[in-house]
Formats: sequence, C-alpha cells, structure tokens
Amino acid sequence: MGLTLSWVSLDYLSTRHPISYTFRLAQKPVAPVIGCVYAFILSDLFLEIFVTRILCLLLCLLLAGSAWAQDQKIPEDKDPKTTESGLKYSVLHPGAKAPHPEMGQAVKVHYTGWLENGTVFDSSKKQGNPMVIQLGKVIPGWNEGLQLMTPGARFKFTIPSKLAYGPKANGPIPANSTLIFEVELIEIWPKPVFRKLDPAKTKTTASGLKYEILEPGTGEKVAKTDAFDLRFAFWNQKGRLLDWTGFQGAKIKGTIDHMGLAFLKEAPLLLSSGARFLFEVPPALCFKNEARGEALPANSTTTWELILERVIKPLEAPKFSLSAPDRLKTTKSGLQYEVIKEGAGVQPKMGSSVTVHYAGWLTDGTLFDSSFSRGEPITFALGNVIKGWNEGLQLMKQGAVYKFTIPSKLAYGEKGKGEKIGPNATLIFHVELIKVKP
Repeated sequence: MGLTLSWVSLDYLSTRHPISYTFRLAQKPVAPVIGCVYAFILSDLFLEIFVTRILCLLLCLLLAGSAWAQDQKIPEDKDPKTTESGLKYSVLHPGAKAPHPEMGQAVKVHYTGWLENGTVFDSSKKQGNPMVIQLGKVIPGWNEGLQLMTPGARFKFTIPSKLAYGPKANGPIPANSTLIFEVELIEIWPKPVFRKLDPAKTKTTASGLKYEILEPGTGEKVAKTDAFDLRFAFWNQKGRLLDWTGFQGAKIKGTIDHMGLAFLKEAPLLLSSGARFLFEVPPALCFKNEARGEALPANSTTTWELILERVIKPLEAPKFSLSAPDRLKTTKSGLQYEVIKEGAGVQPKMGSSVTVHYAGWLTDGTLFDSSFSRGEPITFALGNVIKGWNEGLQLMKQGAVYKFTIPSKLAYGEKGKGEKIGPNATLIFHVELIKVKP
C-alpha cells in the first residue's frame, strides 16, 4: 500500500474542478492498500498524489456537508471591482508589488469555495495542505483572477457561471452556479525551460544514461536504502513539456526499489540534497516501446530535470509474525485482526482522513510494502483503499496498533497486484493509526 508516484501522465488536466486533477499512468502500481487510481499515490512512492489530487477532490466532496464546512463564512467584499469579463473581486489582503503569475505558470494556493447559499463545496484549508495548479488548466475565472494577484495576496472572487462550469453541473456544484472563492496566493513556480544537454559537460553512465550537472547540491547524498523527494520535469525531443511538478504539485517520492522507470533506479543515486541535474534518457531506461500519447511515440528518448529536495532515512520496521489463533478476532466479512495496542482517540469513519504507519507481508513473510522504509507515515481517505483497510481502520481509535489478516476477497482477489502480490493472496498488515481527521 505504499504510496508511489507511479507514472506518467500525458492526459492533461481538464477543467473538471477549480483545481484540476491529472490522471497519471502507473509505472509500478504496488499499492496493496489503495484500490483505485490512488495506486499512483498510495503505492510505492507517496508522490503526494496524483491522486495526491484525485484524493483531494474526493475528500472535498465528502466533506462538503460537514460541520466544519458549515462553520465557514463567506468573507465580506472590500471595495469590490468587476473586470470586463464579469469577474468580481475584492482584495482582502494585499500581496507583494510583484510578480503576477502568467498563463502556463504554476502557483501554490490555499482556497475555499462556496455556492451563493453559503455551502462550502471545496477547500484546501480543511486538509491543511495548499494546492499547486497551473494557470490555463483551471476554470476561466481562476485563470483570470490569479493573474491579478501577487504572492502573499488574499482575494475574494465571485465567479459567474459563464466563467465557471456554465450549464453543466459538476459534482456538488449545480448547473449555472455562481461560485465564490477566497484565494491566498502563496508562491509562483516558474515554468521549466527546455534545453538539450551540453555535450562538453555531459557524462554517460554504463547503462547509457546521460546527465549534466546544473547545480551540484551541498547536502546528503542518496543511499540505496534511503527514501527521497524529487521535483521533476520532462520533455520530448522536440522540447514539448509533457509533465512537471508544477502541473499538480506531485513529486517523485519513495525508495530506489520502488521506482518504476529504470533510470529512476539509477539517477537519484547521483544526487545530493539541493542538486539539479539534466538527464537524457534512452527508451530502454524509460518507456521503452510503449507510446505515451501522440507527443511521445514508442521508443522515444526523453529529457528530464530532477531536483533532489530531501533525503529521508528509513525507520526500523516491525518484525513479521503471524497472529496466534487465540489472539485473533474475526468480523462478519472475514477480516481478522489482533489488537496490539488500544487507542484512546478519535475513531475514523468512511471519508475520514487518516495518517498511518504500516508494513505489509505475504503469509510467508515476504515484505511487499512499508511506510517505515520510506521514513514517514502516509495520509489518505478511508474509501480509497482496499476493503480490508476500509473496514479494519474503522475498528481502531487514534493511537491504536493492530495487526490485520486480510483474506484475498477483501484485498486484490484473483487478479493480485503488481509483481509481489499474486492471485488469491492473503495479506498481513501491521498498522499504527497516528492521526484521524473526521
């Protein structure tokens, strides 16, 4: 169930939501616990995902009717102005004098969205995590409004239906709805610029991977057992930007063993914290003979920029053992669990956001996934993982530690998952419930 940014997306975001969401093609979807597109996120590299954005969307929809949402009030207008397009805005807090974001740039924002009746339909603030979006990939009202702002600014936008979703309903947003947003612009990310490697500065590894050091980095170097966070961008050989961290805020996160693309098992080991390298990746080390849309035919060479943000040391994982029969409890569904430690905090329910540490094994003791190896817990919403996890975590309270024996029908059934989880496999999980957000 590890979270991995398995990739890669060439399906660019639609305007389905004010903050749009990308579907990335899984490279190596190990995700034992996550049973949906979140295999990109809750799989071997918590590239806090992709789904890092599908998940956020699902969470927001689930939370729309919550008590928290009901308590949020629409801010009063302050000297409102209206643009030629009909976008109404108020400056609630001024930002810096410059710069203003431009179309194509990525920005990091906090926001809350209301219907005119005061119903909250979406908010990044509930989860405490700002969103990264690209101008041009969101609704017209956002594309226009964000260009009026500067870092540090907080605006109120009243967006008429024609600049939002028009005559079509969108999830909790009825057709022809005027939308109200409070938006804080935190940061502007410049769009990466393509260039080919400089032959005079290019080195080549034994595998054929070419690289140029743009910035050497001054921090710790990645070891084979370390987890890491990478910002990325990649282009085809014509210089077309196909994906980058700025599109959705997604990063490559995980360990060398969990990387799905061959060059990502090699490239991070060349980097130190803070380093920025440019790579020319031959087809054999990337997508091989598989096409990734019209912009990336089969057997394509790609150019990648990788920036190593941090190195994360692995934590010691719990030891494998099967629960003694007399310590197991069994639910009606067939889920079995052993209570290692009872919790005393909040008990999650479907839709709750939970933060957990976990390790997962086959019944022969083969470890197939572990948050401990990545050095930090994962956060996800109940309802977006396998049935055994959805049921089992609702038995726990915050602070609890359980061991689950999950039959195949509550896991991956006859199909199995990835290379390690075969058909009809029973799974063993050690789970520590660290935090619950109802």
